[in-house]
Amino acid sequence: MEIVKSHKKISRKAMKADLESIVNDSLEMIDFCLTPPRNFKIILALAHSQINDIDPLRFFVTFEKEIIINPVINRHTNHTIDSLEGCVTFPENENKIVQRYNKCEVTYHTYNKENKIIKKEESLSGQRSKMFQHEIDHLNGIYIYN
Repeated sequence: MEIVKSHKKISRKAMKADLESIVNDSLEMIDFCLTPPRNFKIILALAHSQINDIDPLRFFVTFEKEIIINPVINRHTNHTIDSLEGCVTFPENENKIVQRYNKCEVTYHTYNKENKIIKKEESLSGQRSKMFQHEIDHLNGIYIYN
């Protein structure tokens, strides 16, 4: 799988008609997370815009084999904390400290093992909160390296 080097295009909202593409692309994306390039110890998540800059859909996958569709941050703490992050889009760059909310509340859809789309609301903190914010930035055409 090839990672797109410039993915500033904002991802479009995923619709039911996109489900087959989401499932097919997710399989490849999850496999990439589980077998990272040698200069990465782990890839926590991968946004669709990192592999498709023609028609990026608003979803990402996690190394835990989750498919996160149309995520939205509904609320977050007022202050930020330092988060040391890297990005598979820029494997040659050193990890960088960015500001992230330690806690946030999100709403998203997921595709479960019973082949159903379900809506989820989740209160996030720590690493999971930072991961969601990093991937949502990708979906919005933003990345940590200017």
